[in-house]
Amino acid sequence: MKRDEKQEIKRDGAKAVKNSGRGMKKGDAQLNGFLLDYKHCAKSFTLSLKNWRKHANDSWNDSRRYPCLSVVLGEDSETKIAVIDWAVFIELIEGSDYE
Repeated sequence: MKRDEKQEIKRDGAKAVKNSGRGMKKGDAQLNGFLLDYKHCAKSFTLSLKNWRKHANDSWNDSRRYPCLSVVLGEDSETKIAVIDWAVFIELIEGSDYE
């Protein structure tokens, strides 16, 4: 596992996946009902349908977790975003106090 991933997992309070997804379990970490896959990029990140579907399938196979990509942009981890399925986003905002 990359040093950056270890730092992010610790910062997020997530549980690291042994061998960072190279074994039977996939993904980099688990956090609540999500399977996280960390991506560190200096300037940009490209998401493909094929990659998203693979992570979604791996998440479902890991105790029916939701897929989440944690994308960290910038040399100094300046910006961090989460990529989640739209249906999960709707569930989150419907259960919140935000308007």
